[in-house]
This record gives sequence, C-alpha cells and structure tokens, in this order.
Amino acid sequence: MLYSWPVHVSLEIHHCGSEHCLPGHSYGPAVRHHYLIHYVVSGKGVFCMEGNTYHLSAGQAFLIPPEKMISYRSDEEDPWIYSWIGFSGEGCEGLLSNIGLSCETPVCDSINSRQAGIYMDALQAGAERKDGREYAMLGNFLLFLSALDTRSREEEKESLSNYAAKATEYIARNYAYDISVDDVAHHVNISRSHLFRIFKEQLGVSIQQYLVNIRISTAADMLSTTDYSIQEVCFSCGFKDCNYFSKVFIKQKGLSPTQYRNQYRIRHYGYNSQPG
Repeated sequence: MLYSWPVHVSLEIHHCGSEHCLPGHSYGPAVRHHYLIHYVVSGKGVFCMEGNTYHLSAGQAFLIPPEKMISYRSDEEDPWIYSWIGFSGEGCEGLLSNIGLSCETPVCDSINSRQAGIYMDALQAGAERKDGREYAMLGNFLLFLSALDTRSREEEKESLSNYAAKATEYIARNYAYDISVDDVAHHVNISRSHLFRIFKEQLGVSIQQYLVNIRISTAADMLSTTDYSIQEVCFSCGFKDCNYFSKVFIKQKGLSPTQYRNQYRIRHYGYNSQPG
C-alpha cells in the first residue's frame, strides 16, 4: 500500500501485528530494510542499537531504522507483549523526527497509551480485513504516530513550567501587597482555574496556599531576626488583619507569632530579647 502525503511524505505500510513473547525471547542481531516501531503494551524488555542499550517497559515505544544492526529481548521475569508496524517511504525520516524519534533518540517515553492502543488495534484490524481501506489505514497510522508525539507533550510541560515560574516570581515580588489569586492570574495572562491546575501539578499546592506559605515563611524570618512588632510583621507580609494572621501562623507553625519569637530567642540567645 503506497500513499502520498501533502507534506512530501510517501508511506508504504508493510505489516503490523502483536506478539506475546516468552521469557528471554530474542531477535537479532539483525538488520531490517524498512522502519519498524514497536509499542510495548505490557511487560519489560531490552532493545540494543549501535552499541546503546535501552531498557523498556509498558507504555514506551522504540524505533528500528532501516539498515541498522539491532537486537531486542524480552525480560526473563516479566516478558513483554508488544505491537509493531513496519513501514517505509520517502520523507519518513523527517516525519519521525517531527515527533521526536530518530537514530539518536529511538525510544519514546511520553506516550498517550490509551490512544496508541486504540490506533494500533485499528491498524491490525484493517490489515486483517484486507478490504482496500487504504485511507483508513493511513489515517490510523498517522494518528498512532500522533500518540507518540513527544514534542507536543514536552512543549506543554515547558509551557506549564513557564507559567508557574512567572507566577511565583510575581508572588515573590508582591506578596507584601494586597494581591489576590486573580491578580496573579491576570499577570500571567491565564484563567484562575488554569493557574490553579498548574500549581497543583507543578508545585503540589494550590496557588492560594502557596501565597500563604510565602507570607508565613517571611513572617517567621522577620519574627526571628527583627524587632518589628507583630502588627508590623503582619502588614509587611501582606496580611491586613492581625487576628487572621495569628490564626494562620498558628495553623502552620503550631505557635502564636509571639510564642514563636520568644522560643527562637530562647533557643538561640538564651533570653527573650534581641541581643545588642
């Protein structure tokens, strides 16, 4: 089956299938004359190419380029089950490079496993029918490749990280002022709900909790190293109500601001006043 693609790629799908390997089952060393992608459904195995060894497990995929000496072997204790597809055509190298696969980087880690499984099953079903649905086969193959697209997920991760960094930088500069979560979201130029999800994913806390943590941490430092009054510390850290400040401080530190200051000075200086 030979296809032309508008991005100067022609594709010929040679075969596809799946294999439930026995423990220690191996292939190679050998050379293949077309591209193959193996998608690991479950279990573990080892793939070797050009002196490099890659240990793979469920949810990963590996590329076998043409004319490269390769071998692979299933794990002795947890042998893998994999699906594969063999293909060739002009422009395949560029197509694969666009999704992050090459001779130098033949392993794909960040796979959308659910989608990859669906499209591979569809490819195998189409190959078994042999009913001339070439465009359906082409579509499912390209969709399978899209499920392996490491680039889009890495760019998304980088984007999320950039949003988090921009937000935390803004908080570090402005925590002493009366800023809100909406202010931070407006500065980063994303919605409040999106910012909340980013903080939970990237930092493990809500943005509101992160802001409180910064304020309380700064307050603890000021109580330990300055003679500012509790009210001055409260206002300097972005709190507008001393009673609320004390409640939040007690919740985080287990002591009131005054108790925290006294305990610090007793522990470090032996008495309850800042040394001269």
